[in-house]
Amino acid sequence: MTSCTRVLLLGDDESLVQHLHKWLEAAAPGCYQLVAHHPDEDGLAALLGGDYAVGLLLFADQPSAAQHVLTAVKNQFCPVPVVALSYTMDLALDREAVPCGAADYLALDSISEVLLERSLRYAIERKRTEQNLARLAHHDPLTDIPNRVLFRDRLENAIRVAARDRTRFALMFIDLDDFKVVNDRYGHDIGDSLIRFCAGRLQKLLRRSDSMARMGGDEFTLLLLNVESSSNIAHLAVKIIEQISAPYEINGYQLSVGCSVGVASYPEAGRSADALLKSADLAMYQAKQLEGSNFRFFTEEMNRDVRYRMSLEEDLRRAVENRELYLEYQPRFAVSSGKVVALEALLRWNHPQKGILSAPNFISIAEDTGLIFAIGYWAVRQACDHLQQLKRDCGVELKMAVRLSARQFRDDAMVQTMANIFAETGVNPKCIEFELTETALMENIEMVSLCMRPLSYFGVTFTLDDFGTGSSSFLHLQRLPIAALKIDSQFMADLLRRRSERRLVAAMINLAHNLGKVVIVEGVESARQLQWLVDEGCDQLQGHYLGAPAVYSKLVDSIRSLHLVGGKPSRALKPDAKPKA
Repeated sequence: MTSCTRVLLLGDDESLVQHLHKWLEAAAPGCYQLVAHHPDEDGLAALLGGDYAVGLLLFADQPSAAQHVLTAVKNQFCPVPVVALSYTMDLALDREAVPCGAADYLALDSISEVLLERSLRYAIERKRTEQNLARLAHHDPLTDIPNRVLFRDRLENAIRVAARDRTRFALMFIDLDDFKVVNDRYGHDIGDSLIRFCAGRLQKLLRRSDSMARMGGDEFTLLLLNVESSSNIAHLAVKIIEQISAPYEINGYQLSVGCSVGVASYPEAGRSADALLKSADLAMYQAKQLEGSNFRFFTEEMNRDVRYRMSLEEDLRRAVENRELYLEYQPRFAVSSGKVVALEALLRWNHPQKGILSAPNFISIAEDTGLIFAIGYWAVRQACDHLQQLKRDCGVELKMAVRLSARQFRDDAMVQTMANIFAETGVNPKCIEFELTETALMENIEMVSLCMRPLSYFGVTFTLDDFGTGSSSFLHLQRLPIAALKIDSQFMADLLRRRSERRLVAAMINLAHNLGKVVIVEGVESARQLQWLVDEGCDQLQGHYLGAPAVYSKLVDSIRSLHLVGGKPSRALKPDAKPKA
């Protein structure tokens, strides 16, 4: 049996109720149930409550009251359509009704029962279509929860209300840990199911006044209104971690993931949507640095870091235009001959106020802002130019190592741009070595590998930098065109003080050689370190003890002082044969 369509009439005329009831019954017997109410606040509440499929609003004895209702219908996003009525044609109302929020306007003296029923039916269908389109535009298709567009709208509304009422609320940024592992191991279908399960668990933890959204990928946000204290937020964060970390059974697989939670409170962490989202994201990133699943609040210290980064970001944009960036070069020595075999290009920034800044101080900002593309290509071109110039000035042909950011591999034109640089500078691609960190490689393995292979066809070689600090697999090390492994300098600090550290480094050297890779060690700072590394069979060494970074003009003098001009032989690298760089 088809259920009746409930119609709410907001008007005081009892005879009109009977008249409309007869018309609807005649047009569609048994299909409509008409209920009358005064056009007051209670009537408006009934209309906004969503218990009716359509509303009829009479403009007659109380036009101001009806106009108030219609304004509220538009401003408060009434869930049902409203058809405006008058006894006779009102040309002003005919022009203004729909723009003011009505779905249609009817003059009762010029319509029939069929036209009335048709108007109601069309209004209901149009509203459903609008709601479906709005849902598609504002909800995540995978989880059916709000997307970033709708969430931002709700966040901005929460800011307006909190500013007006002087209340507080909290924003949570949640990022799943090891989700990529699930996708890679079990496939994207299982990954999608896991995202849906996580969304369902989060929804069960929220109050009716709270809202959540999927921001994309494995990231969720929660908006917690009228929070009483930070301890309540902390308790919820703990519950979120517990729920998300509980095991999942999907298609017969037993899965588990963790999560990192960042919390930003209004107004302490920001007074705009962008500021709050950045604060919550930064707090989440801090939580992710801790072992296991954790949560962190945005603090004033983080706030100072954000302001510093924003200031540095503006300065960096100007630095690119003002040519404040430059390269220094640090020599790398072959253990067997003691000769310089390669130079590592190191990015520097001559900041007008802060002095000389090394790449770790600003490279993440370049990555986040997209400046890394312009800076990265400039660094490669500059290094190639200097390599050619060094060949002319000193008569030596060395390798040039340039570290690449994984973000640079997102440029579809990267391979072609690099080829153009090689052609324009005249450098032999076989003399170019690109360095990638182990962490960056594994986080973007598919994207990076697509560019590595065509570049290797040109003759470019690749070195895996910071070896031992990430989680690269033997399979990737063998299948990708990686010629050398570079052991990170952090292992050098305790090399001579801890036997465990020496065992670890010795194991990495042995592993790299077994994989057929050249072993490079950076951070050599003393004769004792040098002796131990030579004894362990390292292939190439780099560090301040052997040669400090220098700008090109000083580099030329250093190369000449090493007696390498004309290919003169040099004895094997030993502590008592330290190069004079």
